[in-house]
Amino acid sequence: MQRLSDDVHHQLRSGVPAPVVRHRPPYRPGDRLRTAVDTVLVELATNGTPGRPDLHRLDDLLVGGLAWAAATGDTCRIEHAVHAVRDARARLDAADPDGARTALLTAREDLAPPVSRR
Repeated sequence: MQRLSDDVHHQLRSGVPAPVVRHRPPYRPGDRLRTAVDTVLVELATNGTPGRPDLHRLDDLLVGGLAWAAATGDTCRIEHAVHAVRDARARLDAADPDGARTALLTAREDLAPPVSRR
């Protein structure tokens, strides 16, 4: 009986695959907000004078990025960028895409990952 038990345990141990190790890039505060800001900047660059529905959609993207920042507790870490994005939202609401672009560029600069030192 002992022999059977030893064989079963040996077979189970030898048949179990090694765990897969996946390396994730380090998390940086505001990653989702950065993605939203980049997306809106691209949209504003490609669409010279967006209409009301487009401005509303772009505002929704920014709201989503702000919501992620709030949900992850990053708002206080990226406070200046958050204020710039809120300013951009107000400018989108006022149908001022150029002002929104300027505010988003400021936010993007604040959200830029730090330059690595060698």
